[in-house]
This record gives sequence, C-alpha cells and structure tokens, in this order.
Amino acid sequence: MRRPRVCFYVSDFGYGHAARDIALARELQEILHAEVVVRTGLPAEFMARSLPGVEVLRGQNDPGVVMDGAAVDRERTLAAVEQWLASWEGYIAAEKVFLRDRRVDLIVSDIVPQPFLAAEELGIPSLGISNFTWHLIYTRLFGKTGLTDRIAEAYRAADGALLLPLHEPMAVFKDRREVGLVARAVSRDRTEIPALPSGRPLVYLGGGRSLDPAVFRGIRTALDGCTLLVPSWVNLPGTVRIPPGETETQDWIAACDLVVSKPGYSTISEAIQARVPMALFRREGFAEDDYLIRGVDGMGIGREVPAAAVLDGSWAENLESLMELRENFDKIDDVFKRDGTKECSIIVGGMV
Repeated sequence: MRRPRVCFYVSDFGYGHAARDIALARELQEILHAEVVVRTGLPAEFMARSLPGVEVLRGQNDPGVVMDGAAVDRERTLAAVEQWLASWEGYIAAEKVFLRDRRVDLIVSDIVPQPFLAAEELGIPSLGISNFTWHLIYTRLFGKTGLTDRIAEAYRAADGALLLPLHEPMAVFKDRREVGLVARAVSRDRTEIPALPSGRPLVYLGGGRSLDPAVFRGIRTALDGCTLLVPSWVNLPGTVRIPPGETETQDWIAACDLVVSKPGYSTISEAIQARVPMALFRREGFAEDDYLIRGVDGMGIGREVPAAAVLDGSWAENLESLMELRENFDKIDDVFKRDGTKECSIIVGGMV
C-alpha cells in the first residue's frame, strides 16, 4: 500500500516554526507512516538532523522581518518583502513541477503563503498551521496595500488552517480549526543532562536566531543569582551553552526554573508543556508578540519585562517572584493541556 506523501513548507524566519513542525512530522511518520519531505531555508540543517530519514530540501520560502536589535527594521523589511513578492511567479512554477513529480498528497505550510497557490492550481489539498500569518505582520507594519492583498489571496487558496493556542484571528483563511499545544516531547529530565549544574536556579536566556545578538550584552549583571543557559549560537563566559548540534533543545528548556526570552512561539509552547514560567521582552514592530505576551500574562504564568531590563540584566532582581509563577500552571486553559500534535495528525490523516 502506498504511503501518504506530505510536503512541509516551513518558514525561514528563525527556528520556532521548524521546532513545532518537527513535532508534527514525527507524529505523521509514526501514526500515518507518512512519507515526509520538507522545503525550508535557514532551518534546513536543524530539521535534517532532527528528522532522520526525511528528505529536507533547502530553498528560500519567505523573508520574515529584518531585525535591528529587539526592533523590526521597517525599511529593510519592506525592501525584502518587495523582492520576495517579485519572485513569486517563478517560485510557484517551480513548486508545481516539484509537487507533481513527487506525487504529493498534501502540503502543510507554516506559514509560507505562496505554496497554497501552487497546490490550488494542481488540485492538491493544503493546510496551514500556525499562530499568526505574515499578512498580520506586514499589515501592521505597512498598512493594507497591494502587497498585503496578494499575501491574503494566497492564504485564501488554502483548504484550511490549524490555529495553535495564543493565535491571532487568522481571518484570511476560509476554514479555521483550533487545536491544542504542538510541541516536541521532552525525552530527558534535568538529571539526565550532565552539563547542567545543580544548586542554583537555572534560567534559559533565549533570543532566537532572528534576533540581533546585541540583546545579550548586559548578561553578566544577571549572573550573581542564577546559572544562565544560552542558545548554542551564543558564546559568553560564565554561562552554560546548549551544545552545538543539539536537536532536542526542549529537554534543556524543561530543565530550567525560568525562561527569559523574546516571545518565540516554540520556546513558549515548550515552556508551557514543561510548566516553566517566563519573562518575555517585546520585539518592537512585530505584531505576533501582542497575542503571545497577552496570553501568557493573562494566565499568570509569565510577565512582560522591558527589553532594556534584559539588556542591562536588571530583570534578575525579580528572579524569585518570576519563578513563583510556576504555581499558576495548575489553572491554565484546557487547550494548553491537550495534545495538539495528535489532534493535527488526525486531521491530516483525514485529508490524505
């Protein structure tokens, strides 16, 4: 019997989209015995190492935004988006050839818009999965323009969208379904990660690949009260660094007492899964942050901290009260306790 073939289009912006799509791809392989192929840019190597046996093909999907420190550089982002849109016709033509040759049964996009147009022209079912759209991000930055209209048109070509917890309305999709939390499963506890010291609070200080490393310059003032865990791409004296090449970073986040980070969706979902409270600093100009910070703060499992407090390390003055937010996880909404990965796989199974 032929295995269902599912093609993932994963945003090139950071590693957060890739992390949650890895969770879903693993589930589809296990439950549906699906043949998965991935099209992505920056996260290609990470996804290939995380998904043995899955073909990961590198190529540019979307530009995201251009960051300047903890703020979006509006002008440089507009230039990148205009260049991206000018390439759409060629992109769609190439993907139509690829999808037809590979006899793909379903595309899943997080949340690259133009593959939906290719799928529609070929009559292949398509599904979006995300908590936000680039339509929201660019409309907030540039207003409603021909540029945003074209992106909305592409999203409307999708057969449906799976809305992850803490989502924006995503009204550009014609059929929307809410699902539970999608996150990579924790496979080790703190005692099984030998690089981690004990005796002091462990705090993950994350910025994501999309963020300017300048946010870490004030890190040393926070080192007195805790041990800081930093991403593999950050090398700072006095901190513990996640080893380069590590794929299961959710295990390291689960080992922490607190997460201090920009509101990266996968970092938040993996922290919620492991009941780790958060201190989140906003990216100026990035509309997704409104929904993520409001949701986390509203449940009492995290607080917003000024980006300046992260830059100078003064967030650590409230370390104990931030860690005490862990007790509020008992009261969070049921949608965060549901297995969204399994829910998504059931929906995908009904489409292939």
